[in-house]
Amino acid sequence: MAARRRPAADVEPQAEAMALAFGAAVRTLRIQAGLSLNELARRAGVDPAYVHRIESRGAQRPPLPRRGVVLSIAAALGSSRRQADQLLALAGHTPAVLLELGGWDQTLAAVAELLADAALSGPAKAEFREMVRLLARRWARPEAKLE
Repeated sequence: MAARRRPAADVEPQAEAMALAFGAAVRTLRIQAGLSLNELARRAGVDPAYVHRIESRGAQRPPLPRRGVVLSIAAALGSSRRQADQLLALAGHTPAVLLELGGWDQTLAAVAELLADAALSGPAKAEFREMVRLLARRWARPEAKLE
């Protein structure tokens, strides 16, 4: 069976929302790091105008950068591994930790399906998330517990 393609009308708003979320995250991290837009661009090895477009909230949809650019921006921001993976996901790329895992698996699918279940209340989802965090901390390496 051939894979169905989403209509362009469905893809465009989703891509715009992702681009805006990515740009907002970059701007927030840049400000937290105390970097100017030009300094971030210099450290990441990209044009300052490109960083400006990524962070923009104007009428023109900001771009979703290639994986290498996202990683360069994350490194320039001094991002943790978890923050870099979040930026990758916001830009529509597979997080590094998921690639290292070998891709999607049944456990991740079960967690994602449960958290996406509209029938589950917000408080129940929050409780589930906290339980997963507690379990993850139980087996985390000592240096990973700091993130």
